[in-house]
Amino acid sequence: MKNIKTFLTLALMVPLLYACGSEESAETSSKDKTYTFKVTHEEYANTVPDLYAKELARRVEEKSNGRIKFEIFQVGQLGVGVDLVDHVLTGATQMAILSPGNVATIVPEGQVFALHYLLPTDVKMAYDFLADSKVAKIDLPAIYAEKNLKLMDLWPLGGSNWLTKKSIQNPSDFKGMPFRTMDTPLIIKNYEAYGANPTPVPYTDVYSGLQLNMISGVENPLGALVDMKWYEVQDYLVMSNHIMYLEGVFINNKSFNGLPEDLQTILSETVDEMHSYAYELQKKANAEAANVLAKNVEVIELTNDQIATFKAAALPVRDYFKKNAGKRPAEILEKLEAELSVFEAKTVTQE
Repeated sequence: MKNIKTFLTLALMVPLLYACGSEESAETSSKDKTYTFKVTHEEYANTVPDLYAKELARRVEEKSNGRIKFEIFQVGQLGVGVDLVDHVLTGATQMAILSPGNVATIVPEGQVFALHYLLPTDVKMAYDFLADSKVAKIDLPAIYAEKNLKLMDLWPLGGSNWLTKKSIQNPSDFKGMPFRTMDTPLIIKNYEAYGANPTPVPYTDVYSGLQLNMISGVENPLGALVDMKWYEVQDYLVMSNHIMYLEGVFINNKSFNGLPEDLQTILSETVDEMHSYAYELQKKANAEAANVLAKNVEVIELTNDQIATFKAAALPVRDYFKKNAGKRPAEILEKLEAELSVFEAKTVTQE
């Protein structure tokens, strides 16, 4: 009987010992497992998005002791524009650094930042606003999450300006101009408001489009205008700062949730740290680009009165957005307008 009891006791202990060993083994394998994130962006090598991606990769790989590794793909290597969005949605790539405008057909609320003269025209003010905005930090990430996209951060690549073949000093100067836009409804509407002929052209085809006079104008931050060498086939730079060209850091939600919690924390905290780094990157790039452009094209500095004229011409597009984009996008715009009103009032008080 004593032998039988001993046997039963050992029989019961074996599964428990095995289970403990399995848990320890699973924990060890989880700590040893590496995760590879394919990252795409909209620009070429050594541009601001590319440098941002490389520094993000360096920091995360260092903090995670190599448990998260990155493969970075520049524009055109895995597609352009909406191709990059599709890849992140399906999980073919895990991360993309791109304009919310490219995601607009999936998340129309993201179009709101394409409205001209909505955000502050000063880049630092726009950075500060986005860093504290509840819409940018809470509302929009919740909406993107519904589409399996985790919005980690939003930061301006710089104020967008116009590079054209004719002098632009008031909205009527745009009349009939074939102006290159993204294939995004609201961006197209912006230029229709000025009387232009919005012409969607893939990013990688813009240079040849300008060279062949298929299009006569483009918009982008100064750094991007120089990176793409569009100034070689244009005559005027119009300093409009009509929008802050935003870069969104998007991650496939399932890919993020598939990481162990400690790696999720490392990735999230590092992206937060990179917000100020992105500001310094774009500041340097745009300052250097301004010098290049000044030597190659005629620079037009719009007066406050001229900017006010463009703002007035752009305002009806906000009404269009509220009436046609849907209830939730309209609510997002109204919340942003309310936040901006408070932000601008505080800025005036501080001055």
